Amino acid sequence: MIKKFLPKTLLGRSTLILLIPLIVLQIIVTLIFYNRHWDTISRHRATNFAGDIALLVESFEKFNSLDNQEWFLNHASAKLQLQTKFKSGEKISIFKYPDRPSLLEKHLTDSLLPLKKLFTVNINNKKKLIKVLVQTQNGILEFTTNKKRIYSSTTYIFILWMIGSSCILFIVALMFLRNQIKPIRRLAIAVDRFGKGRDIKDFKPSGANEVRRAASAFQAMKERIENSITQRNRMFSSISHDIRTILTRMKLELEFIPKKEKKELEKDVNEMKEIVSEYLNYAKGEKKEKAKKINIVKVISSILKRYLNKNISFVRKENTYLFIKLNSFKRCFNNILSNSLKFANKINITYKKKKNHLLIIIDDDGPGIPPNERDKVLMPFYRIENSRNRDTGGVGLGLTISSDIILAHGGNFYLDDSPQKGLRVKISLPL
Repeated sequence: MIKKFLPKTLLGRSTLILLIPLIVLQIIVTLIFYNRHWDTISRHRATNFAGDIALLVESFEKFNSLDNQEWFLNHASAKLQLQTKFKSGEKISIFKYPDRPSLLEKHLTDSLLPLKKLFTVNINNKKKLIKVLVQTQNGILEFTTNKKRIYSSTTYIFILWMIGSSCILFIVALMFLRNQIKPIRRLAIAVDRFGKGRDIKDFKPSGANEVRRAASAFQAMKERIENSITQRNRMFSSISHDIRTILTRMKLELEFIPKKEKKELEKDVNEMKEIVSEYLNYAKGEKKEKAKKINIVKVISSILKRYLNKNISFVRKENTYLFIKLNSFKRCFNNILSNSLKFANKINITYKKKKNHLLIIIDDDGPGIPPNERDKVLMPFYRIENSRNRDTGGVGLGLTISSDIILAHGGNFYLDDSPQKGLRVKISLPL
């Protein structure tokens, strides 16, 4: 369940790994500082403030002459950073401990309890003032001071500095992290492009040693695959040339044989020639061709011009541009249409744009292919038993070549049941 909300990219997951411990550390440090440092300082300041009030109250009651009281109310209070008023003849109701006291109220109330006099505490957070009323023998002493007197503002300064420095460190770490991930991203793009048969330009191993080793291994693998394909094509070209030379001599020799005797031999030679041609075409299936951004709808329309006298329907919708190897794709599409036209009378072509790929669907009304044979017909030279006679043409390479071309583009090639009770060919190409 949690995996659905986790980042999908390496950068996102690395950021999360970096961010979670940082946040946990911030919370732990803040709680420890708040419970220890801020609470201790606030309690000590409240105790000192209560001690100043107790000193003034006791002095006010002991030296109760008007001159002394005036001096206490003005000069002594000012030196202790207090504003003091005396309300003669007034009384405080019975003392009541606050129901839900704040931390400051709790510390201040606990510190004033040793006075053993009635008092009230009022903290005005908006005006940032603390007002304490103390009952004396002849009236009420009112003490007013700024909230900063017992409140430590260093708490928020500390938290702000801690959060600010953490943000700066996180940004710096994120910048370094992005630089470390760039080589991995470039390697992923190169692998993806190679898998889709596109050119890879200016790719060089970079980054950490492990990433460089992976990139170097990919380059070595890419070179081995390309060399293998080149050698295979050269080998098939040589074999094809040699066999064609022999077939040419055989055809010349057939010219000197009477017509009645050469009919079957000529049929076998032509069949062998067709097999060689198809085999050579299959070998050339991975011939180097650069992929270009092309309007796939326009390409399909141009291919269908060859089949104007055939019952093929194709409805053009929005134009869609893909990176494809034009000649290879045309060959692929022609193979599919030619295969369908051998067995079907009607073909319907549709396409639709998905999130990150284009799906092309080709339906026909032919006999179709049994589900257990669909994987086999994509293998070279495989023909279904009831189609092995040469009258239908082909040697079992048409769908194989088409599948290889689509896979070389980084797409997918499927065979399925058609709504027209024939064969459905689905081609998926990346956008």
